[in-house]
Amino acid sequence: MKLQAIHLRRFSVFADAELELSPGVNVLIGENATGKSHLLKLLYSILRAREKTSDRSAGPTGLQVALAQKLVAVFKPDGGGLGRLVTRGIGRGSSSVFLRADSGEQRLNLSTLGNLRVDVSSLPTPERAVFLPAREMLSVYEGFVAAYENRELSFDETYYDLCVALSAGLPRGQRAAAIASLAGPLETALGGGVVLENGKFWVGLQDGNIEAHLLAEGLRKIATLVRLILNGSLTSNGFLFWDEPEANLNPKLVTRVADLILSLAGGGVQVFLATHDYLLSQELSLAAERAAGSADIRFFGLSRGAAGRVEVEAGKTIAEIEHNPILEALAAYYDRERERFVAP
Repeated sequence: MKLQAIHLRRFSVFADAELELSPGVNVLIGENATGKSHLLKLLYSILRAREKTSDRSAGPTGLQVALAQKLVAVFKPDGGGLGRLVTRGIGRGSSSVFLRADSGEQRLNLSTLGNLRVDVSSLPTPERAVFLPAREMLSVYEGFVAAYENRELSFDETYYDLCVALSAGLPRGQRAAAIASLAGPLETALGGGVVLENGKFWVGLQDGNIEAHLLAEGLRKIATLVRLILNGSLTSNGFLFWDEPEANLNPKLVTRVADLILSLAGGGVQVFLATHDYLLSQELSLAAERAAGSADIRFFGLSRGAAGRVEVEAGKTIAEIEHNPILEALAAYYDRERERFVAP
């Protein structure tokens, strides 16, 4: 299954927005508070709730319960009130979300009173969806799952889900060989493999294993991907949602990550990412411009219009996005540099 489009009306910061999605890589850019992370979390929540209710006998009521629980756990609205996900306005109101895939669709409605209703649900059970938050989790993995289940932590559920995915064992046979080839370039960049022993992650380097928390944070993010690929959490026809992949990565590793994203998409994973990084967005845009062999890539620029509403524009390359805060910030820097050092 591939997601094809999503239409949001009065959800979070989106008054009325529609995105036609790529089956390969979807790149969200925009200033802070324009809804990039919220969009990733919404899509992720819908897929995970549908995955949980794979048994059709659960019916629409079971799906409504699972989706309501997942939205609360992922967005963590104050007091658990789903009504807080509806765009603020005067009086009571509601929001609607319509998600279309190549083999079904789902429509849901949220009211400011906190009621959730699933009006249409013909999505098939999806393959695994993985969410990578901006903060890496290998260094805090030890004891995290137990502490979260005992309600000792205030992290949203994407962190818990990621730790559960990381804990999965490694497969064997032909499947193991196929996914090892995908992880190989990342293991080279990392300098070793990733091992889970006694509830703690280690990275095997040439001079021995090193505790994950002693590794540079950027490398820990690479190690996380290696583990998720090798244990089959990132599978063909699955979904990857990645918030700020570039955080704490050296530029050389950013290019490796761009290559990995393209490889995952080429292997059938539908990728959604939100980024503020010039190099990552440009590397993916360059790949989109290549005549052959590149993944299907689509860029979305999220910006606030004159009325303060979030508007969405789309393009096949980054150059087609008119409101690009990454380029705007770079241009402003060069203007300041010229004013400072170039004689009048």
